[in-house]
Amino acid sequence: MMKKKSIYICDDQLLFLESIEAFFNLQENYFCIGHAMTMEMAFAEILKLKPDVILIDYHIKDKNGLELLSMIRNAAIESKCFMLTMRRDVIIRNKAKELGGNGYLLKSIGAEEMMLAIEKTINGSERFLDSLEKERIKSGEENTIRLSNRELQIAQLVCKEFSSDAIATKLNLSLHTVSTHRKNILKKLKLKNTLDLLKTLNETYGIE
Repeated sequence: MMKKKSIYICDDQLLFLESIEAFFNLQENYFCIGHAMTMEMAFAEILKLKPDVILIDYHIKDKNGLELLSMIRNAAIESKCFMLTMRRDVIIRNKAKELGGNGYLLKSIGAEEMMLAIEKTINGSERFLDSLEKERIKSGEENTIRLSNRELQIAQLVCKEFSSDAIATKLNLSLHTVSTHRKNILKKLKLKNTLDLLKTLNETYGIE
């Protein structure tokens, strides 16, 4: 008989937390070993419980789940860790992957698909389950031109009306580098101005 996998949930949205916990407790191969609505409580319990799977909400009160993920990996805890979020943000996705996360799951995919994603990483068929990318592929956007992390950072700041000088200072880059990136971003996406860029960021990357 297959050993049940223990799941720990850190999420400050009580309704979502309770519904996901109830769902997994009804499954044959999973059970919830604990939950928390704060990062501090979650980390303390995770250190003791060493769950097989950890679901981490990106927004945890005034902090974010990437901090918790980093703490877990620095403590050499080998649980499968999944970032949960409503944000379609490739920068957060990439950071979660860089920190040793096992997946970036949009809350909109639902509990059953979430369980399938977890199973795919546990059995090794997926190293990093990216529901953001799968959503785009499913909608026929797999051939969409992608910006690099640096380009995305600059594009977001442009849309927030930062000047090139301000962007250079904030990102510790030269003014020439920022200006070159700005030109390349518009050229790469075949756009004419900042308004077009803002619309594209929102539609393609889910960034406002």
